[in-house]
Amino acid sequence: MDSNIAIDVRNLTKIYKLFNNNRDRLKETFHPFRKKYHRVFNALDGLSFQVEQGEAVGIIGRNGSGKSTLLQIICSVLQPTNGFIEVKGRISALLELGAGFNPEFTGRENVFLSTAIMGLEKKEVEEKFDRIVEFADIGEFIDQPVKLYSSGMYIRLAFATAISVDPEILIVDEALSVGDIFFQQKCITQMKEMMSRCTIVFVTHDMQAVTSLCKRVILLEGGKKIFEGAPLAGVSQYTKILHTERFQKKLNALSSSSVVSGRDKALVGKKNGEQEGWIEVPETSKGGSNEIEILRVRLLGEDLNGKETVIAGEILVVQMEVDVKVDKDNVIFGYTVKDRVGNAIFGENTCSSLTDKLCLATGRHLVSFRFSWPEIHSATYTFTFGVGEGMDPFVHTVHCWAHNMISISALTPGKGVHGIFNNQIIECTIGDSAS
Repeated sequence: MDSNIAIDVRNLTKIYKLFNNNRDRLKETFHPFRKKYHRVFNALDGLSFQVEQGEAVGIIGRNGSGKSTLLQIICSVLQPTNGFIEVKGRISALLELGAGFNPEFTGRENVFLSTAIMGLEKKEVEEKFDRIVEFADIGEFIDQPVKLYSSGMYIRLAFATAISVDPEILIVDEALSVGDIFFQQKCITQMKEMMSRCTIVFVTHDMQAVTSLCKRVILLEGGKKIFEGAPLAGVSQYTKILHTERFQKKLNALSSSSVVSGRDKALVGKKNGEQEGWIEVPETSKGGSNEIEILRVRLLGEDLNGKETVIAGEILVVQMEVDVKVDKDNVIFGYTVKDRVGNAIFGENTCSSLTDKLCLATGRHLVSFRFSWPEIHSATYTFTFGVGEGMDPFVHTVHCWAHNMISISALTPGKGVHGIFNNQIIECTIGDSAS
């Protein structure tokens, strides 16, 4: 292996035999004619890639795509069925925080036990101990049995212990999303500091962590590598897979339903690409009088292609197809962007943005909003659409709401947002204290 390569993976395959029950496992073991009762599951299928020394690589993909299996093979917790893997350097792995802790031992005793398992001498741990306790921030509980710890205390001590080894290769599996917000920030800072002296490979569903920490990402799907390259491009493709999965679930639900509407019949049987990004609005997501009904919605980029990720300043186009059942005056169309807990972050409506009243005749109409994405905290946001009637955006008749129909991942590569939004500083002055 090249001296600059820390991890070399070639044609890696991991196969599991899946049985319906333990009885089938026994029947296959003792069957005189070697009858097979199992089905084969390829957790990894012909995977190949290299990680250079000092590089930070993110492994992303849906649940069940093989991410954790890959990390366990890199750490020698699992052995591959076929293929070759070579790792050069001392590994510290955060695969399952605190898995080696004995609940009857104190925090202090578990620190020494875990670090000994990872190959550190007692004297070396004694030199690092104060730093571990300071990072974990559990105070006097360090000398209490860990069975008395809260889950947050347990996780903090486990993370602090794992990073104390000063590894050449750090393997992380979803450990950056544990603990409270302050501990998560401390973990991210520590990871960035460690990147200057070790190789990092980590699995996460936090797309902002991927774009902030990684120079390269590998996207897995069904145990295979389907993308390797720049983080923004990888995150975009991953998000597209999630949207496709959601669309396919709707098709499957419609196909198995005994009652399917005329519009849904047109939807069933079509390929995803033929839908051009449209998402049908189910009845369960609608509210209002339905004199004007939102039929379907979609989210596009400035080039009018589908959009799954966005950065500040990019142009987005949101559209909804509506069915006006009775001629209407003073129609209001709008959208609201919400965060993961349902807070309305921003939005717009035609009552605020148009000077003339909007009148629509009976029939179907296409409504489009074009806007620039703000400099906003990195997270996943959803779009809610609404149609009303009246002259006041706050006092009007609601004809249809379509709740949380589309999601998009906002990214802020290379810079931070100090809150939900970054504000524009008009002036900053420095002078003598008033005292």
